[in-house]
Amino acid sequence: MIIFPWIGISISLGIYLRRILPQEKKNLGRKVSILLIMPILLLFVPIFNNENFQLEGVVLIILVGFFSKGFIHYAIAKLFGPLIWGRGFCGWACWTAAILDWLPIQKEGNISPRLKDFRYLALSISVLLPVILVFAINYDVRANYIHKAELGWMISGNMIYYCLAIPLAFYFKDRRAFCKVACPVSLVMKVPATFALIRKRPSGIECIECGVCSDVCLMDIDVMSYISRGQKVKSTECILCDECKINCPVGAIS
Repeated sequence: MIIFPWIGISISLGIYLRRILPQEKKNLGRKVSILLIMPILLLFVPIFNNENFQLEGVVLIILVGFFSKGFIHYAIAKLFGPLIWGRGFCGWACWTAAILDWLPIQKEGNISPRLKDFRYLALSISVLLPVILVFAINYDVRANYIHKAELGWMISGNMIYYCLAIPLAFYFKDRRAFCKVACPVSLVMKVPATFALIRKRPSGIECIECGVCSDVCLMDIDVMSYISRGQKVKSTECILCDECKINCPVGAIS
């Protein structure tokens, strides 16, 4: 009764702002949306319902067969939701990116594909940590974690994410560097995002192959290679940020 209306109104406001703002400020619509959604997911739900939305916490409760709370968030936002909207969560609702998108950084070039493989290490750590705690150290999840330590895990996990994400953004001169290099959640969503129904696609107007869409893409996708061939953007890195659509000089992307 609170979460979904909040998210829906925030996204609707962002879409409205994107429509009425001048061309050079249209991207503020999405940035306002993601900033408004951040407190409901990062603060309200964890504090009032003592939930941990971080991957490590979800693995902990799955290991003891507790399919509730944080698992429901993952199921909706990161497992089944991407079958419809791909990685739209990353573009419109991620509380880590909500801060990153406002950093005073001008993107310079693309991050090497080799560096993006470090995400697999991050994913391994996020999954293995709770497995080791449960099976090697005999951590009692039901007695010591559920309803007791979840909020602490949530705060600690997010502090680690921010402490990594902000320096990475400035080092690579790329606000989304963390998403590309160190975020384990991006890999979780990439599999269902392969089948996403909602994708950026050609509008029907002929692409002039200027390359602007690829240059402005937050996730280093060669958008032009898809649009110029009349194809949907099939890359699972797409976060539906609409930067390509907003900046296309002829309106070839919808």
